Amino acid sequence: MASFDAMFPDRSDCYFALFQDAVYEHDKGINYSFDAGQFKRRDRVALVNQIAAMADLLYEILAAEDSAFTRCRPLIDYPALLGVFTRYSRDIYGFRRICAKIRKLGTALDQNQQEQLEQIISEGADFGFKVPSGNPYVERQAAVLLYWFSVLKPFHLGFRDGQNSPPESYIQSYFNEYFAYFLICLALHTQTVNLSIHEDKETFKEFLNQLHFRNLSRSSLEFFLPNNKDRV
Repeated sequence: MASFDAMFPDRSDCYFALFQDAVYEHDKGINYSFDAGQFKRRDRVALVNQIAAMADLLYEILAAEDSAFTRCRPLIDYPALLGVFTRYSRDIYGFRRICAKIRKLGTALDQNQQEQLEQIISEGADFGFKVPSGNPYVERQAAVLLYWFSVLKPFHLGFRDGQNSPPESYIQSYFNEYFAYFLICLALHTQTVNLSIHEDKETFKEFLNQLHFRNLSRSSLEFFLPNNKDRV
């Protein structure tokens, strides 16, 4: 874990590496940056490269704990990886983007008018917001991110020549979901939230199976994850 500490001296940066708005820039208080009245776009190449570096470090950790992983190598579908985070950002940050735009109008609207507009948007069923909240709880964010990982499947497992056995069959079959789950666990740990699904192997295998075949929706994951966590 020391390598993650070196990559992210500020632990909150590890969390935001996965859970930030991947499309538009904002600070840690979710205050958006604007350029000539428009949202300032994030550097998508830098974003994807940072997540890929996190993935490489996670795989090193897995290989150190289980030598079977040295028989393999992780492969990343970069367009799919970017798609995961743009879709996650739309779902989680869509409402907050609109609210930020309203606030950017400044003196054109008074405080009461701003609040009324935000209330109308939060109650509107036709705006397409999956998460109509300005501050969704962290497990809900994790559920949406894990859902999109399961849909777009950016992580794959390649094999090297070697004599040692490869990882267990369920890891090979559900590697994308397995790897995404532990990547999310690393980021959540900085928020003092630890998912505990993997502590029961049979439950974890069934969870990965259901996730892989998309039998778990965003809504079901939102209910499931908070019931399988510890706080430290």
